Amino acid sequence: MSRFQLAAVLFLAVPFFTACSFSRIASNLTSGIMKSGQPIMEEESDIEVAEQSSVAMIKTLEVFYRHNPDNETFLFLLSKSYGSYSFGFLENRLLEFKNKDPQRFAVYEERAKLFYLRGKEYGLKYIERRDKGLRRAIDQGLVKLREELSHTGKGDLEALFWTAFNWGNYINLTKDSVRSVSDLTLVEAMMARVMELDPNYLYGGPHLFYGVYYGSRPPMLGGNPEQARKHFESAAKTSEGKMLMTMVLEAQVLAVQLQDRELFDRLLGQVEEGSIEAIPEQRMANVLAKERARLLRENAKNYF
Repeated sequence: MSRFQLAAVLFLAVPFFTACSFSRIASNLTSGIMKSGQPIMEEESDIEVAEQSSVAMIKTLEVFYRHNPDNETFLFLLSKSYGSYSFGFLENRLLEFKNKDPQRFAVYEERAKLFYLRGKEYGLKYIERRDKGLRRAIDQGLVKLREELSHTGKGDLEALFWTAFNWGNYINLTKDSVRSVSDLTLVEAMMARVMELDPNYLYGGPHLFYGVYYGSRPPMLGGNPEQARKHFESAAKTSEGKMLMTMVLEAQVLAVQLQDRELFDRLLGQVEEGSIEAIPEQRMANVLAKERARLLRENAKNYF
């Protein structure tokens, strides 16, 4: 190829590489905007608006991620968004339809499983982008995972928390699967590291995990009501009682496991009296907590 031909090829290629470069820059800028703008979603007070917007945002994030798979922010937002949507909206639907419409319940259950699984997979990709050794360790078993987790820091907290959050909730919906239950030790190890790094993350999120972890099983299967109670109390203290889902989960999990109707009613009463404005930046979480409290109270006869 002559110098003239080479120059012509390079000249024709410039627009292509320039377009790709500008597209990647625009995508990276968009990821920052979407992350900083996420509080707008969390401040919404209308459940229908929030649910529709959440689904639209998830698919938009996937479009951008497909175009720019190296962007860690898209992986974080996708893992968080799939997990938050499943926990906030789909799990409320499960409570609503479990005892009155088995077919609709089955549809929402499968969707919740799918979304948690997607959130887990995006979380694992996020971990791999940050630390390939840690990602390999997850597949190598508990001993190796704990070894690698000891080297993680606060920069890894979001990836660990949301991966464990999605994975743990998926396991909770697939308790009949031996594989899923065996994975719980890996999830617990990841959340234990999150607890070490920042027990107050997301208004005591790690404490809520352990409240459910210890409170949802009978003692013969590893449950520990006293440990569960301590973790729920720690979570409530972290948010000064303003994060209403803390009381909802204690009622739904611990009070039902103990068959303590007085505790169940008292906790739901606190939620009903609580204000969605107590934490404006978590307004939707509190709206969803009130909705779940209503569903739990309506179905109380099925729990006691």
